[in-house]
Amino acid sequence: MRLEDVTMEIRPRTDWEAVDSGLALARRDFWRCWGLWWLALLPVLALIYPLRDIPFLCFVLLLWAKWVGCRMVLYQLSRRLFGENPAWSSLWREIPRAWGRRFFYRMIWARCSPWKPLSAAVEELEGLRGEKFRLRMSLITRKGEGISMLLTLVSALGVVWLAFGIFMTGLMFLPESVGERWEESFDPERLFDSHGYVWLLMACIMTACSLMDVFITGAGFGLYVNSRTWIEGWDIELAFKRMANRLKNHAVIVLGLLWLCSAPDGRAEETSEPLSAREMIEEVKSHEDFTVHKEKYREYASSSSSGSSITPPSGLLEVFQALGHVALGVFLLALLGGIVWLLYRARWMRLRSSIKTVPVEKARVVMGMEVTAASLPEDLLASAQRCWAAGDRLLAMSLLYRGSLAWWIDQARVAIQESDTEGDCLRRVTELRHPHESYFQTLTQAWVLGAYAKRFPSQETWADLCQRWPFAGRRSA
Repeated sequence: MRLEDVTMEIRPRTDWEAVDSGLALARRDFWRCWGLWWLALLPVLALIYPLRDIPFLCFVLLLWAKWVGCRMVLYQLSRRLFGENPAWSSLWREIPRAWGRRFFYRMIWARCSPWKPLSAAVEELEGLRGEKFRLRMSLITRKGEGISMLLTLVSALGVVWLAFGIFMTGLMFLPESVGERWEESFDPERLFDSHGYVWLLMACIMTACSLMDVFITGAGFGLYVNSRTWIEGWDIELAFKRMANRLKNHAVIVLGLLWLCSAPDGRAEETSEPLSAREMIEEVKSHEDFTVHKEKYREYASSSSSGSSITPPSGLLEVFQALGHVALGVFLLALLGGIVWLLYRARWMRLRSSIKTVPVEKARVVMGMEVTAASLPEDLLASAQRCWAAGDRLLAMSLLYRGSLAWWIDQARVAIQESDTEGDCLRRVTELRHPHESYFQTLTQAWVLGAYAKRFPSQETWADLCQRWPFAGRRSA
């Protein structure tokens, strides 16, 4: 192959761009590739007539042999990429080779390999076998392995979807009389007993396979070309070859200029007898670069008896000792201050914990009703009975309920909040387990029914509530 003859822009692409470039190659030669796919299956198509009574076996043979059609599609796309459009005579001669080449491995052992879109190109175009093939595949699949497996899955799903679409479209365009006859004879339980339906399904599936294989093979070939571009630098090689082609016309001029620059001087040189090896060495050594230069230095002896030992002045040692004492004092002061601060903090925390918390302010308004001392009458039970006798039963029930709340808040110290409802107040009183709990529960039920449902208690119930009234004390201010 000659890279300079390539008919597609060679550059590093992403995986999906490589798939798109392969699909473009398949679209460019679609009719030729599609025809080659069916021509490669001619031996199996010739067996259909003798085996027409066993349609399922014919269908299996067609599906098994369709890989030979993919080989012919790959042959056409690979030659077309490098500027060669094979003649039909060469294509006819290639079909027997496509059937026999590495038959056992590709048609039986690796028939369902998920890497077929990439491995087919390595096997068919590079002709590698055995260990070399495995090493090459491990290198090629570094780029685009996941997309290759996805193409295999898309091919299977696409065949099912496309075959179903062709089948339903064909039924839609049947004439009305023929369509009615087909609908009457259609039986899902005995579908495969009817050879007409089986042959129709076979035709739809094989048509879908032929269309999908052309484009899936092209997509896999695009991934293969892109992987080799990344690994072998095809784009860089093409750039250098184009540069060489541009400089080819100027090569003669450049060589002439180099010859003129390197031509020897025309003057005759004086001839002399050759020197011996020793004379040549002496001549080289006599050059000024090999002159030995010497320098002399005077060294003074040390006046101390210890020779090379040098002691610092005594004043400098005193300075260092003073700085060390200062640093030690600062460290000890900081440590002592930290201990004192920790003790003070611990004592302050104990003092804060010993201070009693400020009691929470008692509720003044509960559910919109005031329960303060100023809002309640002196003789609450007598006031409630007068209101009941006057017919104002809601006010009478309100006085009893407000009085009970006031007693629970003030005398029993129940933590009733201003946001509490009747149910919250009853729950807080129940948690206290007070003897008056049962009365407050009865009063709460009577108050809720009267206040919200206007269902006031009977005269007997009212008299019982007044008689059993336990909250004699009045809430203080």
